[in-house]
Amino acid sequence: MPYLLLLALGLAALAQVSLLPAIQVAGVWPDLTLVIVVAWTLLRGVRSALIWALVAGVWLDLISGGPFGMYTLGLVAAVLVAGLGGRTIFRSHLLLAIGMVAAATIVQNLIQLLLLWLTGAAIVLSDALLRLTMPEVAYNMIAMVIVYPLLAWVNRATERERLPLE
Repeated sequence: MPYLLLLALGLAALAQVSLLPAIQVAGVWPDLTLVIVVAWTLLRGVRSALIWALVAGVWLDLISGGPFGMYTLGLVAAVLVAGLGGRTIFRSHLLLAIGMVAAATIVQNLIQLLLLWLTGAAIVLSDALLRLTMPEVAYNMIAMVIVYPLLAWVNRATERERLPLE
């Protein structure tokens, strides 16, 4: 199972940087890996999702052109934010997943903007938030409606299987 996880998250990261930009609207596309790790946080818990975030983040950092660690830090922060929602009794509800992916998208984007700013990029925060982050929030909320039921099925099918660190 760990090898399938590596492969699946690697394919999701590859789709994130190569296929999903083809469906962009106004320069924004859904962040599939973020949606996946937020959904997994709510389904299986923070500990398991942190493993997913680290694996997916490293994949994205390796194949993207950004500063190394930018995706990994953003995804780990997103898991921690989503983990707050996972502490409720409505943990497995789709509406909670939609709300958590919205919050996680904002946190991840703020971290990525900060890291880009620290590397010397000229960032206009209000523009980045209004023109990139908010449309991405909407896109990720729509993607969660599709991804969450699929991962809920994967969770039920693999309920007894756990990664060594889980």
